[in-house]
Amino acid sequence: MTADSQLAVQAALVAALKGASAVTLLLADGAGSVFDHVPQKSPYPYLVVGPATARPFDGKTEDGMDQQVTLHAWSRERGMKELKTIMAAVVATLDRASLSVGGHSLVDLRFVFSDARLDPDGFTRHGVQRFRVLTQAL
Repeated sequence: MTADSQLAVQAALVAALKGASAVTLLLADGAGSVFDHVPQKSPYPYLVVGPATARPFDGKTEDGMDQQVTLHAWSRERGMKELKTIMAAVVATLDRASLSVGGHSLVDLRFVFSDARLDPDGFTRHGVQRFRVLTQAL
């Protein structure tokens, strides 16, 4: 198990999201609104590739990684329509997608769950989605 597979998965997810017009057309700055660190004063809506957990996924002859990657969608539009539309586009883009993961073979990429909620500030909508990513070293 190596950290480089985690970085490779993150890069593949960011590239897939930035390359999907179904996603970027819904964001404030298009592909420029997919982050792993949000710059101050970024306009809404945007996406963040957030925390991930990783566990070994090793076979007898291959080394692999089982990752749970969390994505966050943020909106300040009234109601949940904008947020849920973005979240649906993310699932359509990533669930069971065949991505190139540098130095690794993507075994599986699956949508696990989503949650859409109103943040405590009373006007920011926050969507949380999790994807399971299985990779093996090449």
